[in-house]
Amino acid sequence: MKFLIALVALISGLILNAPSRADIQSIDVLHYDLSLNLLNNLTPPYKKSYDGSVTINAKALAETNEISLNAHNYSLLIDGVSGSSKSFSHSGNKLSIVLDRNYAEGEEFSVTVNFRHKDVFDTAFYCNDGLVYTDSESAGARRWFPCKDVPNDKATVKITAVVPADVQFCANGLMTDSISSSGAIKYVYESKHVVATYLIAFVASKKYLLAVEEWEFPSADKGAMQVRYYYQRGETMFNLKNVMLKTNRMLDYFSEIYSKYPFEKLGFATTDRHFPWGGMENQTIITLCPDCWIEDLICHELIHQWFGDMITPETWADIWLNEGFATYNEALWIEKAYGKQKHQEAVQYEAVKYLNSNAGWAIYNPEWKTEEPNDAQVFDPGITYSKAGCILYMLRHVLGDEVFFDVLKKYSNDEKFRYGNVSTEEFVSFVEEVSGKDLGWFFEQWIYGPNHPVYQLNYTKDKSDEGKWKVQYVIIQTQKNSGYFKMPVEIEVTFTDGSTKLLTEFNDYNMQTFDFVFDKEPAKIKFDPRNMIILKEVR
Repeated sequence: MKFLIALVALISGLILNAPSRADIQSIDVLHYDLSLNLLNNLTPPYKKSYDGSVTINAKALAETNEISLNAHNYSLLIDGVSGSSKSFSHSGNKLSIVLDRNYAEGEEFSVTVNFRHKDVFDTAFYCNDGLVYTDSESAGARRWFPCKDVPNDKATVKITAVVPADVQFCANGLMTDSISSSGAIKYVYESKHVVATYLIAFVASKKYLLAVEEWEFPSADKGAMQVRYYYQRGETMFNLKNVMLKTNRMLDYFSEIYSKYPFEKLGFATTDRHFPWGGMENQTIITLCPDCWIEDLICHELIHQWFGDMITPETWADIWLNEGFATYNEALWIEKAYGKQKHQEAVQYEAVKYLNSNAGWAIYNPEWKTEEPNDAQVFDPGITYSKAGCILYMLRHVLGDEVFFDVLKKYSNDEKFRYGNVSTEEFVSFVEEVSGKDLGWFFEQWIYGPNHPVYQLNYTKDKSDEGKWKVQYVIIQTQKNSGYFKMPVEIEVTFTDGSTKLLTEFNDYNMQTFDFVFDKEPAKIKFDPRNMIILKEVR
């Protein structure tokens, strides 16, 4: 009953406070200049309150004299606005700002918002025992600073923070200044590349120790980039050193098969037991759970710098393009470092996770295009991570290695997508265009539809008067609550003399019969021997 009452209140609040379409769509944010005073957060008693300001440079997408920003009432107090603004109101988690005049489509303007963060835990700004960090996916940035908090409005970012002099601080991009004064340091970090709001982040702690490695850019380029590791006393140094050795190799590998690492630095920082994830791919400053220097986790968050950070989903309906890519690239790294058998085992592990926990919904949910997502559903491990990763594995099988890697390399280098956004529809169209294949059937069943095939297999064999062996092989699918799954299938025939023959057929309707003729007697027939259709059940 409490849930029902809360749900009714939430819906009512959304209706009463929902901005018009013009409010939501009226601006394109170009730049955030964010200033924070974190002294109280890093000095006992470690309060969660701080003072801040954000200057937002934006362009009008239509004639407007009012804009709307996301700013959570629970955690943020708005003290005032200035610049191109005249007045404001703050309710229903929206900050509405009346501008000083009408701005025409294409005109740029700047507003400054002075705000305070309350002494509350908001699930995005973490402050405990002298360790401060942010974690904003999916809709958390609005909890710690006013912004246009949607994944498809990316902007450059400058973060200025005042912290005690003995604190290590890191944020998106490169440090461009640091000024010491009266026991404090003012750090300035700037990202020259645009950032989605859910990837804007910082970490700060006097507990941090810092190790720095240099990664040499690929041979066609000159210079090197810093890889920074913020770790804490008591963490397992063997694991950290192993990760430091592997990360540069991962950077080499992914820069080779996709595109050169896309940003100006790479940083990792461990957090504390309050951190809700294993890792979070904040652009150039990845956060990890405490002492989580784990090779596959590092790989997962690293590949997000390409797929998720450089190429960001258009909406939360497209989140599988983040997590599926990161999950499958863990297996690709394993293939590169440890061989094909280990790669197959890694993908099979993800398939089992999905099959054991299948929630029964499709990877793509069109409601997530417009609604603030339910994180528990959007980030369902079995669907958004494991199933999505396995789908890329199967796409590789359908396309073949040469075409598959050619598609992804061109995708990573495409000017439309680099440092921009991509929708599922755009990705599907791009794969079809580059591969030259109609793949609507593949994506319709695996992305837009739920579940997976359940196979029932039968065959008969007979010897003809001419001494030939005739085999009728029948493929039946018995799954419920989903359509028929068309797929190329491999059938391995083992003969009585011990020899084998691998056949490939396209299974595109139910109770399909395949007729084969052999010169020798089949002893055993195995369906999908290399497990190319990795998301399946056979009964």
